[in-house]
Amino acid sequence: MEASKVLVKEGDVAIITCPFCRKTKRVSVAPYKEKRKRELRIKCSCEKIFSICLECRKHQRKTVKLLGKSINLSQHRKSQDIILRNISLGGIGFYPMKKYEIKKDDRLQISFSLDDSNSTPIETTATVRAASKDYVGCEFNTPESFKPTLGFYLLS
Repeated sequence: MEASKVLVKEGDVAIITCPFCRKTKRVSVAPYKEKRKRELRIKCSCEKIFSICLECRKHQRKTVKLLGKSINLSQHRKSQDIILRNISLGGIGFYPMKKYEIKKDDRLQISFSLDDSNSTPIETTATVRAASKDYVGCEFNTPESFKPTLGFYLLS
C-alpha cells in the first residue's frame, strides 16, 4: 500500500486516518519534523499497520498539468512557455519547455488558465524559491484577487 500524504497543520499537528477502519487521531509530529523524517509507519488500534508521508507546507498542493507562460522580470523580460506541475494557494511548481537560466529570488510574471469549467485565466507575479535545470518552484508575491477562485479549484 502506498503511503498516504498527511498535511501537518500549525502547531505541528497532523490528523491521521487509518485507511482500514477509518478511525482518526490528532497527533503531534514535532519530534519527526525536527528529525526531518517524512515517512512514518503507523500502527492503528485496529492492529493494522500503514504508512504516511508528512507534508509540512502552509498550503496543500494539487498536482496539475497546465500550459502557461512565464516572463522573467529580473532578467530582461525573457519569456518562456511552461508546464505547471503543481499549484497551491501559496505558489506553483513548473517545468520550463526549454532550458533557460533562472535563479533563486528571480521575479516572474506567470500566466495560465485553470482546467475548470470556465478555463479561468490567472495572471500573477511570483518569486523563485527553488530552481534546478528542469524544475522551478515559486511563491506568489501578494494575496491576489484570484485566491478565492483558486481555493475553490484546489478543493475540487
